[in-house]
Amino acid sequence: MSLDVLDDIERCYDGGWSDGLPVIPPYGSLVDRMLGAMGWKNTDVVGEISTQDLEILAEQVAAIAVMAGCKFEYGPVLRALAEALFDPRFHLSAVEVTTGGAAVLVIVSGPVVSKLGFWSGSNALGANSRANATVGRFAAMVRFFCGKGGGVLESHGTVGHPGRLGFCIAEQPDTLWPRFHTQTKCSPEDSVVTIMSAEGPNSVNNHFGESGKAILDTIADCLGHCGQTNYYWRHGCYTIVLAPGHARLVTKDFSRDEARRYLYERAVQPTDLLLDLGRLPRKPNEETNVVPGTMRSPFTRDKQIFFIECGGQGGLFSAVIPGWLGNAKVLSRKIAI
Repeated sequence: MSLDVLDDIERCYDGGWSDGLPVIPPYGSLVDRMLGAMGWKNTDVVGEISTQDLEILAEQVAAIAVMAGCKFEYGPVLRALAEALFDPRFHLSAVEVTTGGAAVLVIVSGPVVSKLGFWSGSNALGANSRANATVGRFAAMVRFFCGKGGGVLESHGTVGHPGRLGFCIAEQPDTLWPRFHTQTKCSPEDSVVTIMSAEGPNSVNNHFGESGKAILDTIADCLGHCGQTNYYWRHGCYTIVLAPGHARLVTKDFSRDEARRYLYERAVQPTDLLLDLGRLPRKPNEETNVVPGTMRSPFTRDKQIFFIECGGQGGLFSAVIPGWLGNAKVLSRKIAI
């Protein structure tokens, strides 16, 4: 690497064009090539964030893809991802201003996983490949550096979230249940990128359970612990990560809809306990619908629970990725590849 390039990397730091890690300088020739891979012209408008008077141009999005280290082959994935991120239904700016520890979770599923080298095996939540790492980083960076004002908003997370450097996971190519994106009404044969606002993953350890029921009971306990953010408004969505060992047990005993319903019915706490802990307001509030003497779930319907199959063969673990309560939208976009 020439000293000139190193100087340009430092200029990106000095200009605030970094997430804290080195970036590839967005030279015009690289940005033009990325625009072509995305199928956009430089002045195309990708989206708007009306609450902040931000208009997002394709040239900016392509520059961020270059800075994040994405390959040009990822262009169709990045286009679908950007369109989802700036869909007004997702309310991206809300993820920035919350004091909760929220990040954008990116889920890639379908034939594109194998075709572009996304990783779905051991350490599936830890970005073991360039595809996972750079596409996740793109989703994190695009929120900061796009728009006429230079970015969305500075994050206000009280304790934050490591996934804000990038949070991209991929589903295993061969699944025991139908593919992840069929839960968002996409066709099984499609390649799809899905986004949701999420908190950090919670590991679920059960090495000695011998049935799908035992595994789901353990997951339900993790879903329903008293610290779950969503006990208040209850409109966040959750992603349950099933690694192969747990997936074999659960899918043997339950269909996906049955497993979703099972968790919905068992991930509960006594409302009185949540009131005593200060997790719910004692003053009557129609919006939160707190009813003393009842059991309370962090959900209002079982469709808020999603399942994805990924992870390694070693160890018997699952994970719960809680959705952030302030943004309940889970958006999927078909990848044109």
